[in-house]
Amino acid sequence: MELGYNKFQGPCPSELCYLLNLGRLSLSSNLLSGRLPSCIGNITSLRYLYLDSNNLSFNLPSNLWRLRDILELNLSTNSFSGSFSSENENLKALITVDLSVNNFLGDIPTAIGGLQSLQALSLKHNRLQGFIPESMKNMLELQYLDLSFNNLTGEIPNSREVLQNLVYFNVSFNRFRGPIPHGGPFANFTKLSFLSNEALCDAPWLQPCQTLEQSSRKKTVLFVLLALGSAVVAMVVSFLVIRKWRRKIMSPSNLDPDTTFERVSFHELRQITNGFSESALLGSGTFGSVYKGIRENGMTWAIKVFDLQLDGAFKSFNRECEVLRCLRHRNLTMVISACSNPDLKALILEYMPNGSLEKRLYSGTHILNIMQRLDIMIDVACGLEYLHYGYPTPVIHCDLKPSNILLDQDMVGHVCDFGIAKLLGDGESVVQTKTLATFGYIAPVHLQDEPVKNKIACISSILELALCCTADASKDRMTMNDVLKHSRRLNFNSLGLKPLKQRRMV
Repeated sequence: MELGYNKFQGPCPSELCYLLNLGRLSLSSNLLSGRLPSCIGNITSLRYLYLDSNNLSFNLPSNLWRLRDILELNLSTNSFSGSFSSENENLKALITVDLSVNNFLGDIPTAIGGLQSLQALSLKHNRLQGFIPESMKNMLELQYLDLSFNNLTGEIPNSREVLQNLVYFNVSFNRFRGPIPHGGPFANFTKLSFLSNEALCDAPWLQPCQTLEQSSRKKTVLFVLLALGSAVVAMVVSFLVIRKWRRKIMSPSNLDPDTTFERVSFHELRQITNGFSESALLGSGTFGSVYKGIRENGMTWAIKVFDLQLDGAFKSFNRECEVLRCLRHRNLTMVISACSNPDLKALILEYMPNGSLEKRLYSGTHILNIMQRLDIMIDVACGLEYLHYGYPTPVIHCDLKPSNILLDQDMVGHVCDFGIAKLLGDGESVVQTKTLATFGYIAPVHLQDEPVKNKIACISSILELALCCTADASKDRMTMNDVLKHSRRLNFNSLGLKPLKQRRMV
């Protein structure tokens, strides 16, 4: 029974339990909620059960572990909670288990080592704690093991070196300590398997493990340094407070405006995006992905997460932070905050409910009329004019294209993605601004709201303006000041439209 990728809502129907000869059941990617029926274990003929990407919750029914002949079990991306039953050792035929992106608690049971046919196990993005069971050394068929994004502690047992078939291993974002195993399959794993742990050591990219004597000496030195550092910090803070107080009394008009950003934790970002799941994905770009997150107060954010495995991702993140921290304009995407540590780089941006201009132009489902197109064009010109002339250091975007223009609830255009932007200092020449970005083009459009013959004059004016901006010699191109002026004087009479309202003015 294949019922996945639909819009079924409500509880998972208990009537399924009457299908006693069912071998395969898929309800993946629906909107099912509530408990998994307690009678599910009665379908002992089941070999494949897929309930992933729903809203199912509560504890797993105890008789689920009666499915002794099941081969594949996928309950990922739900809200299941509770701890794992030690009865899972009864499922000795299991080959694949995916319980990731849920709210499972407690320890990984020792009995899991009895699943000696298991080839793939994913428990990532849960709330598991405790140690990796020593019994897992008996799972000799295991090829894929993902325990990332939990609260697991202790050392990674050397006994994992006997798992010769293991080709993927990930324990990132836990609290593991001690040396990383070197033998067996661990010789092939990189630092991407061990990111953001408490105190792992003894790997080429980490510090060597310390002896007990070294650790004790280090703690003593650290205590002394912390004491001295605290004293220095206290003195500096006192000095700054007094200085700020004196300046406030003597010259209140000279104080800097409040430009602080809201502090955001990785835990909150993970929570409001359901573990950065595909269901929250808004889109992907050159250096990462953008997710939609809804906070408890109802505010919606767009979270741009950079893929640190890609060359240039660190530089792109730093450049966007450098550019966006000081820029403020109604036609630029506003940065709300950032989350940064050695293993995660993310920008929190204002959410644009109408998506990108690219989707509006080419999706075929949301046709823009010519007036909307002209409005958005002028929005973009306003944003660029501010970047070039409205800030002490000129900013060159370098990658302007429809996918980098976002539309808010009022269809106002906002320029985004400053990952390869350039900030020009004094005396920098045109040579230093040359950048190879996305190739531009003038694509054909099918304008469907009025007869095309009534638009030809206006479209001709737009194309003429565009061609003036693309002259080979830079001296022959218009400045953004002139582009904005000409945009506001385009020939709207042929369309029977009134001139643009002042709402489009900066």
